[in-house]
Amino acid sequence: MSTAILQEDLLADQLAELARAYAESQAFVSLLAHELRTRLKVTERALSSPGGDVDTALENTRTVQELLETLLELARGQSVDSADADAAVRRVLDELREDVELLETDILAGTLPLVPMPQALLEAVLHNLLANALEAGASTVDVFARPDGTICVSDDGPGVTPERATTIFGVYSDKFGGAGLGLTLCREILRRRGGDLWLEPPSTFAFRAAA
Repeated sequence: MSTAILQEDLLADQLAELARAYAESQAFVSLLAHELRTRLKVTERALSSPGGDVDTALENTRTVQELLETLLELARGQSVDSADADAAVRRVLDELREDVELLETDILAGTLPLVPMPQALLEAVLHNLLANALEAGASTVDVFARPDGTICVSDDGPGVTPERATTIFGVYSDKFGGAGLGLTLCREILRRRGGDLWLEPPSTFAFRAAA
């Protein structure tokens, strides 16, 4: 095979890789834009409610600011310290306290490891998974870590049917707290950190990030 043909094949592969990376970036931006629109709607509802729920609006605004600052750091390629998963769970449970008490849900949290990702993003991922469990009607939610560092959020709710399992990562709900990313965006962020987020049927979500 001639050198010219080899160079053409190499160029074709590079162009295909660039096209794939561009498509993934476009999808990521689209997911992020959807998330920000959702958060703005939560703030708008809070401020327009009778008496104006200023506390919810301020908390939601703070969360958006933290996420944007974190994403900007990632875009600039700045190094990120490991996040404290125990502290992240405590903060998320504080945000969801009213819903947990209203539903009388037991949240069992074991000792969790440090996670090589920004604190704000880890909190957002955990918020989404715990809020999903609450919305599913779980009476008990167990947050624990496996020996390999995988963090799991498992509940005793009805679980995800095989039919829904293929589409679950397209689901987002802001019913509880208005914080937390959609499952698709959570998975994409973890994958960009060298990790992943997946469902272990019927009702366990597991994730990890690579150093």
